[in-house]
Amino acid sequence: MNYIILDILKTSIYISIPILFIVLFKDKVLNKYTYHINYIFFILITLRMLFISSIKIYLPIELFKTSGSTIFRKSYYVNYDAINSLNYVDLLFIIWALGFVYAILSNIYKQIIFYKKIKNINYRVTDSHILNCLEEEKKYLNIKRNIKIFKVDGLSSPALVKVFNSEIIIPNKDYDKTQLKWIFRHELIHYKRKDNLLKLLLMIACSIHWFNPLTKVLRVHFNEQCELSCDEKVINNLNTNDIKEYALVLIGTLRYRNSLKATMLYSQFNTNQIDLIKRRIEEMINLKERKKGMLIIASVCAISLLSILSFNINSNQRYVYANESTSNKTKQALEPNASNKTITKEDLKKNLENVKKEDMKDYMEFYQDRKFEELTQEEVDYAMNFLFTGKCKVVHIGSDTSHSINLESLYKADNN
Repeated sequence: MNYIILDILKTSIYISIPILFIVLFKDKVLNKYTYHINYIFFILITLRMLFISSIKIYLPIELFKTSGSTIFRKSYYVNYDAINSLNYVDLLFIIWALGFVYAILSNIYKQIIFYKKIKNINYRVTDSHILNCLEEEKKYLNIKRNIKIFKVDGLSSPALVKVFNSEIIIPNKDYDKTQLKWIFRHELIHYKRKDNLLKLLLMIACSIHWFNPLTKVLRVHFNEQCELSCDEKVINNLNTNDIKEYALVLIGTLRYRNSLKATMLYSQFNTNQIDLIKRRIEEMINLKERKKGMLIIASVCAISLLSILSFNINSNQRYVYANESTSNKTKQALEPNASNKTITKEDLKKNLENVKKEDMKDYMEFYQDRKFEELTQEEVDYAMNFLFTGKCKVVHIGSDTSHSINLESLYKADNN
């Protein structure tokens, strides 16, 4: 399993490129496009972070085979042994695993603490005035599921909480119908877009790549675009007076102090970040036309998809291990044809007859940045040649496989 850390490191490098692009060009390029497009961009980065291993697609060899070409299978007289020694890859994996567990448990702990705090200070809303406003907005957004509302002491801003069976919580204060209308529309758009679920995926992705400092940049911009795109959706097709009403409701929440610390899985009407709120209000009033950028999103989707696919030519080549200790199951799966090119026991003995055992290196490593199955025939042959010429006793090929010459078994029959 140690190859996992190598896949994670490679994925982390891949996703760092678009994050750096965001940092460098967000004010020059990205601000020309709608916040909805920007939000989709961040969602795609988050999803790409979760795919730490490539999805392999095997292409038939017939598509690439030229006339007169010959495919060989090789029979190797070697052992298949797991790598038991603790190397640098194993150490990196252990460090990563500890960091990942800490990041996950830390987020779970914060979530538990938050819900424990609001458990005894919330009140189920039964006021028909509030419930009717909610039903009107649900009907407007074509939402049929039942959504509970709670009033919470110490809360400064309405919010949508929980990933599944979401609930709306609002400060324990009085609201008029206009205020409730915009509050519920904002939170229900978060609900309809499954923003809390997306934030859960972001939390998992950031936990996987906890060692990458750029994930903090991603998290800040993700939350920012989540709120800006939600505002954009709310004010879409509204007149100037309605937009002003919505902005005033947002400004009104600044008067209250929030004594409850928000968690990551929490979509808030007011984020308590003055700069962001100022930007949100400016964008509402500005009514600047932005590009839809669907072609860019289609391109980014295509690049993201291609980056998680690994195309391999299925040539039906198999490596046959002639050692008697190989399991019967493996022998059956890797049984060679009689016409295949093979390396026999006699050939191997001949190669080693002038080699002194003390001159052979104990082991050598090859291609530790990739799994064995990802290597080409030529790469494996190159590494295996160090065994067959007696240069070393064991070769580690790829991050998950090792081969060794079983000298004791090789000469056992002759000694007897």
